[in-house]
Amino acid sequence: MTSPHRHDGSVPPVDGQPLYDDVVWADAVVRCADDNADTGAGGGAGAAGTLTARPLPDRPGALLSGNCDLDTRAILCAALNVVTRIPGAIVHLDLSAVAFLDPAAVAALVEANATVTGQGRRLLLHHPPYSLRKVVEMFPDECAALEVAA
Repeated sequence: MTSPHRHDGSVPPVDGQPLYDDVVWADAVVRCADDNADTGAGGGAGAAGTLTARPLPDRPGALLSGNCDLDTRAILCAALNVVTRIPGAIVHLDLSAVAFLDPAAVAALVEANATVTGQGRRLLLHHPPYSLRKVVEMFPDECAALEVAA
């Protein structure tokens, strides 16, 4: 049985199992956003909404939307922690709605990639923003493991 998702109603199972544990996904991301709003991180209560993460409806992975910078670092880390636990040989991370990634956000992607690779799986990035490509140009050795979909 598929589990319901807030964004579109349901996500199809893979090999008979749901792609996501909704409680874990929602709790990790929402709790992080609430913590940032409560502590004033990122300049106040409204700043935590500048990054969102949602499960992809058609494949194992997530869609990030917004900016990945100091103000949203905790949300990004929480989302990537969930992404690294999504089952599947390939985990997809759609960055088409990300306007900006700072170098620390790219480092977090590299760390998430290392985690997934250590599990014998792949993290595939889709539609990276210009800022990610520039960081990769500046740090080619450190970012060499990142895999971008053609």
